[in-house]
Amino acid sequence: MLLKKKGQKTREKPQENCAIFGVTCNDLGYSVSHLLYHGLIALQHRGQESTGISILKTGGKIFTYKKNGLVSKVLEEKIISQYWGNVGIGHNRYATTGAVGFKSSLYMQPFHFKNNEIEFSMAFNGTIANFDEIKKNMDQMGRVFMTDTDTEVLAQLIGSIALGTEDWPEILKLTSRLLDGSYSLILMTSEGDIYAMRDPLGFKPLCIGELKSEQRNLYFVASESCAIDTVGGNFLRDVKPGEIVHLSHQKDIHSELVIKTNRTAMCQFEYVYFARPDSIIDGVSVAEARLRLGMNLAKNDPILKDLEIRENAIVVPVPDSGRSVAVGYAKEAKLPYAEGLMKNRYVHRTFIMPGQLKRKIAVKEKLNPIKSVVEGKDIILLDDSVVRGTTTQQIVSLLREKGGAKRVHLRVSCPPIISPCYMGIDFPTKDELIAGRFQNLYGEDYLDEIQKSIGSDTLLYQTIDDLTDAIGMNRNQLCLACLTGDYQLKSVQKLAELEKSIVKSRT
Repeated sequence: MLLKKKGQKTREKPQENCAIFGVTCNDLGYSVSHLLYHGLIALQHRGQESTGISILKTGGKIFTYKKNGLVSKVLEEKIISQYWGNVGIGHNRYATTGAVGFKSSLYMQPFHFKNNEIEFSMAFNGTIANFDEIKKNMDQMGRVFMTDTDTEVLAQLIGSIALGTEDWPEILKLTSRLLDGSYSLILMTSEGDIYAMRDPLGFKPLCIGELKSEQRNLYFVASESCAIDTVGGNFLRDVKPGEIVHLSHQKDIHSELVIKTNRTAMCQFEYVYFARPDSIIDGVSVAEARLRLGMNLAKNDPILKDLEIRENAIVVPVPDSGRSVAVGYAKEAKLPYAEGLMKNRYVHRTFIMPGQLKRKIAVKEKLNPIKSVVEGKDIILLDDSVVRGTTTQQIVSLLREKGGAKRVHLRVSCPPIISPCYMGIDFPTKDELIAGRFQNLYGEDYLDEIQKSIGSDTLLYQTIDDLTDAIGMNRNQLCLACLTGDYQLKSVQKLAELEKSIVKSRT
């Protein structure tokens, strides 16, 4: 459950948005630890709290190393020089809470599972919405848990199913049938095989690649294609929703099976914010999608008809994810693009920091207006999204008070986020969302009230139709639950209904 019951002990929220990366090589003498390092570095934007690797030399043992911190700090040369093996997987973790328990290595990944029956290591990105129900059934089977996370429940479930069969594709197929959630996972067996699986609705991205030479063949699986590019691999394709892919130095890379559904539900937030612009997800260039998001905003922007504003306006992005959108907007509006906010490269992504106070402090450390650029100007400020609103409010204030902007016109590439996400993004209650909270308070006038709260002179959000048009997918291919309140998972729909009833009782 994601909602705390009266008297219930507060525990970790099971949702996260992380990075997973795996590599296998047919050369038994070749060590892949440096490739795991570079792959995880490329995916650092997906998780900054901890990182880890599991590595194996075919026919040997699985060794796992994981620790709190960024990839460059955890996987130092003295560490990766000690981990030899031709098969390995890695994980970057994104925390959704600042709970003390999350500092323990038990909560980090890869999750190395070993008992007297089976051994494997697993890296997981997602949320299992019905994990409480699964855990209850596992408790009744006498299973003992060290943590209270869906990752361990998933590992225990896989281990239990493996008691009945040694066929890994069958094990994962049976596992998928029991799960109601959004996930991509990679699993490394003690025999040296890697299996990659994506949930039947395809909420989370996952892709495969290869690098072949006369000396050796390398196969990769990653959350995003940018990681495959970074290690010099050739991007092959995305793992299909519901597909189980087998990476083997004996059988190369091949699909085991596909569990088909009537629709898909790729998270729209990947295109809006999470993914790196140079990634391709489900055949769509993230950079090009963001350009189109900006162009669509400009096509529907009424202030562009105001000659006074046009003559004095510059288009400024909120770095970094606002850049592609701002370029698209400026191109369509035929207005000058300017870098009006200086970003400190050594402060990490504020949205995925655990805790509101940390996010608020980080904004001041992260951004500073360039006064010579913005002073006296009408700033058309392009941001990827407005979630809680406090960060945006600070940026608008910085531009006006420290930068001397004449006016600030906020343009948002994502439609208003009005509903909680139970599929892996860190806004699990409606009260945390400025659009959701204000919609409850002010009804049809909620957008005007958001503008007042943020302090911008004007405010324009993307429409859902323009969002789907920019991505190049229809509503039956994307998860838009945070924008519509329409959830595709049965377990999540129950949580949403419970959340609504609680909100109603408060009002």
